[in-house]
Amino acid sequence: MLTKWAAGVGTAAAVALAGQPPPTGITIPQIPVPTAGATAQPPSGPSSSEPEITLPSRTQLTIRVERDGTLSVDESITVRRGGTMNRKAPLRIAAGGDRDRVYRVRDVSIEGNGSAQATADDFSVHTGEGKSVLRYKVDGAVIDLGDRQEVRWSIASGWDARMGLLRASFIAPARPTKVVCFGGAYGSTTLCDDARLESSGITRVDMQNLNAGDRIDLVITLPSGTVPANARFEAAKTTVSAFALTPFAGFGLLAVLALLLAGAALLWAARGRDAKATATDVGKVDVLVRDNESVAFASPDGVLPGQIGTVVDERVDAVDVTATVVDLAVRNYLWIQQVEGDWQIMQRNPADHALTAYERAVYDVFATPQNVSTLPVALGPIRAAMYSDVVAREWFKRRPDRARSLWMWIGAGLAVVGAALTVVLAVTVGNALLGLAVVIAGVAVALGTRFMPSRTKRGGVLVAQVRALVQYLRETDPASIPANDRELVFSRSLPYAVVLGETPRWVQAFGVENELYWFSGGHDVPGFVNALDRRLQTPAAK
Repeated sequence: MLTKWAAGVGTAAAVALAGQPPPTGITIPQIPVPTAGATAQPPSGPSSSEPEITLPSRTQLTIRVERDGTLSVDESITVRRGGTMNRKAPLRIAAGGDRDRVYRVRDVSIEGNGSAQATADDFSVHTGEGKSVLRYKVDGAVIDLGDRQEVRWSIASGWDARMGLLRASFIAPARPTKVVCFGGAYGSTTLCDDARLESSGITRVDMQNLNAGDRIDLVITLPSGTVPANARFEAAKTTVSAFALTPFAGFGLLAVLALLLAGAALLWAARGRDAKATATDVGKVDVLVRDNESVAFASPDGVLPGQIGTVVDERVDAVDVTATVVDLAVRNYLWIQQVEGDWQIMQRNPADHALTAYERAVYDVFATPQNVSTLPVALGPIRAAMYSDVVAREWFKRRPDRARSLWMWIGAGLAVVGAALTVVLAVTVGNALLGLAVVIAGVAVALGTRFMPSRTKRGGVLVAQVRALVQYLRETDPASIPANDRELVFSRSLPYAVVLGETPRWVQAFGVENELYWFSGGHDVPGFVNALDRRLQTPAAK
């Protein structure tokens, strides 16, 4: 600054001598003339420390090629007040083809407000406000090119803040023959502002206003054999996606696929056995028992309508409970009467040992008379009793709802574990496809639960008998039944028609127009069945 000030004074003096006004843009400092006996004072202005604070961030480097080919770098970094500068420079540089040029930074030290470290892949520096002095050595900068040697190093790269000024000096054991300096964004061929070889053999580089992320590559050509070459090249590191199909991930995918195929095969075999059992022709099932001139209905093996509904679709539905209510009424345990557009259900005779546990649970709901429209029944206990009943009769090995629920939770758990494993592998060692495979396996298990049969062979035989029962409901001619027995045959068969979806046809075939012995106030049996079924499907009945 003093030099510029002196130059300004000289220029002004020369102009004054020529009798011309000073050139535009040059400010002539006013120098006070001290009085006799007074001590000259320096011009007033900011203290000498303030420029260090207000000037833009900058750096000054001295780079020396040692006799063994090592680069020794001293870098003075000044960061403006309140600022920080961070650098992360790669030490593996693509050299074309499938090779990387590999540099090594070692013996890193820093004095002042900062820190620095070097790994095999990058060189990191952090500096705070004020001045810091960074020192380090670089291996791998010198390469032999036949009749010459070339020294290459990025004297600035990876800074995250704008740099106002960079100056560098390069010293080598022999006078360079060529200097090339590239500055600016990565990949650009823009030359540095000033890169020159002085008569002393020292190379000087100046670059102003580097943006964050810009780099300066210095390439110095030296005579052949000046120092030992130490450039190192390695096969390029390819960035492998965490979801790439690696051999390890491929093996894992094959293993998961094999497990899924094995599970699918077992499921197919189980369903095949179940389908074969249900498709077996059990012959004609005669549900009408004839005694002389009278005819009565008897279900196959005494199976109840609620049991049939549970075994056929492997779950307890509202219609299974509806059919049970009708059956209890037909058997004179309950009484149903139609009243003002609604139906009322009440107990008619006391329960006895002939009732199953689930029938007793249904019967107890009507300890006090209940209207269908306001029926406050909770199906949970009834469902539990029905499932226990069909398992006890060996139509199922275990409760089908719990078996499927268990596998559903297992599948969901696998999917969650797989998702977590995918994230962990993606951010650590890769092979994240293994995690996705576990997710797929979990989803497959969860979806496959709906196809898992739970019936035993005995249960399959019952389903086959049900097919014969459906045929009876669809083909029976009421005219073939003695008139005195028709009401009883119709009534005893009705609960099975309800659970098997044959109510409209069965009622139409028999043409019910009069009151039944268990149903009074009208003859709208289909209306009652539909109303009760809808009520049992509402949230209030869950």
